[in-house]
Amino acid sequence: MANHSGDDDSASRASSNYSTTRTDPKKLFVQQVLEKAKKAELVQKQIQESLKKLHSAKKLLPVTGLGATPLMVDNLGRVLDESGNLIKEKPVIQSSLKVNRNLETERLKKQSSSSKQTTVIKRPESSQYIDPSLKGIKKRKRLEFRNVEPGSYIKQERKLQRHLENKSLGINKRAALEHKKRILELENQRLNAIFKRQVAQEKSVPIAQISDDINDINPNLIPLREPTVLNRDSWDDDEPPLEWWDRGIIILKSGEDPFKLADAKEHEYLTDVDPDDLVINEKRLGIYIEHPCKIDGKKRKIAPTPVMLTKEERKKLRRRKRQERLKRIQDKIRIGLIPPPPPKLKLSNLMNVLKNQSAADPSKVEMQVRQQMEERLSMHEKRNEERKLTPEQRSRKHAKKWQSIKNGHVEGALFTITSLADPKLLFKVDVNAQQLHLTGCCLVALEGPCIVIVEGSKLAIRRYVKLLMRRIKWDEINMENGATGANDVADTTTSVPVLACKQIWIGNLKRRFFPDWSVSFVNCDDEITEFLRPFKATHYFEMVQKYRDPLDDL
Repeated sequence: MANHSGDDDSASRASSNYSTTRTDPKKLFVQQVLEKAKKAELVQKQIQESLKKLHSAKKLLPVTGLGATPLMVDNLGRVLDESGNLIKEKPVIQSSLKVNRNLETERLKKQSSSSKQTTVIKRPESSQYIDPSLKGIKKRKRLEFRNVEPGSYIKQERKLQRHLENKSLGINKRAALEHKKRILELENQRLNAIFKRQVAQEKSVPIAQISDDINDINPNLIPLREPTVLNRDSWDDDEPPLEWWDRGIIILKSGEDPFKLADAKEHEYLTDVDPDDLVINEKRLGIYIEHPCKIDGKKRKIAPTPVMLTKEERKKLRRRKRQERLKRIQDKIRIGLIPPPPPKLKLSNLMNVLKNQSAADPSKVEMQVRQQMEERLSMHEKRNEERKLTPEQRSRKHAKKWQSIKNGHVEGALFTITSLADPKLLFKVDVNAQQLHLTGCCLVALEGPCIVIVEGSKLAIRRYVKLLMRRIKWDEINMENGATGANDVADTTTSVPVLACKQIWIGNLKRRFFPDWSVSFVNCDDEITEFLRPFKATHYFEMVQKYRDPLDDL
């Protein structure tokens, strides 16, 4: 019953409210505004309480001397400092190359090192805890990858070239710079001294009053008199009136040549001539203009160096060229430009080529075949005779083989032979030297060893050395002649000297000393030196005199 009565009361209240709101909307609006104001007051109270809590917490924390500066911003949102100026901030690069980052770090390191150098901390040199030897130890700088800037090596090359040029010319750049600096300093001192002297003259006071230190003025730098500038007319003109290239073009008014009158040399100028007496020789001038010849500006192509081929490659190349030549002939025969060659008849292919014709008259066919074979043989011999060299060409070819090239490699050799009394040996020595186109001489001494000097190409010298040292059997000749050595017990009065050939020297020569080959007979050492002196080859005889065989010491 009670619940029922409560429901009835709420229903009656709601009906009364509905009736009032429906009847008075202004009162409803005022109620809503009052409710909002109450809510705002509650929020403000809550904020004040939270702020009080924060202030109480700050009071509990330790207070520092530094305080946070207020953030000042302009209309555009940029940060300002205390005085109101705009703070310039470097834009942060989000991504960059590693090379650029390394360069930036190096720059910052240099700045930090330079700032550290300014403030040097004094450390004790030595103490119980500090070792002064460890003060200079530094960590090794890590090697980093660096790109080469374009043109750096070219600059190094040019700098090196200039240094080498100066060195070759004997120019010391450092000494030249020091000398130039010294000259400039002296010039500045001189100008300073002149200026102080002029100031002293204008004020009519001694120089000591103008300059604080009288010793800084070098008396040798002060001019003794005022410089005077001469007029152009009073200058001495050293240029001669007649140069050597005026010969024949400028003559005297009388028509005579002043160079001939003065008996001047080819490139001599004249000074003792009056320019008013000179005129131009118009006879030497003509209406024609001499144009210089045109120079061919085209660069000639340098022929490539030939490739050295092996024997097999040369055979292959020869075979290929022959095939190409035969193919061209076959193509011309197919077109009809050349008639086909007759068949090459031989006794072996007679029946295969002629077939029925050989069966009709075999003896006649055989005679024709033999005639063709003889013609081919005669043509072959004729071609060989045409290709054969004439005696002059053959001798020239033989000489070219043994002669050394002009301004080419020249070798020389020096020999001593015990005796050349045997004409056969002298003939071999003489004729072989002529055939190998050697220059030099053979000095046949009546008493003492004979001297053989030869000069020529490397191949000819090698062949001549082989002749004297290997091909001529000196031991066999000694046995035939019955020669005795120094250790033999035979009678020395009737003994024949032991023949032997020794090679004193062989090597390269700068030039030939002898124009040709010759054989001379000499009696003593003075005649040998007199013979060799015109050829400036006396050193060969000195080498023979100083030579000592190494086998003699064994």
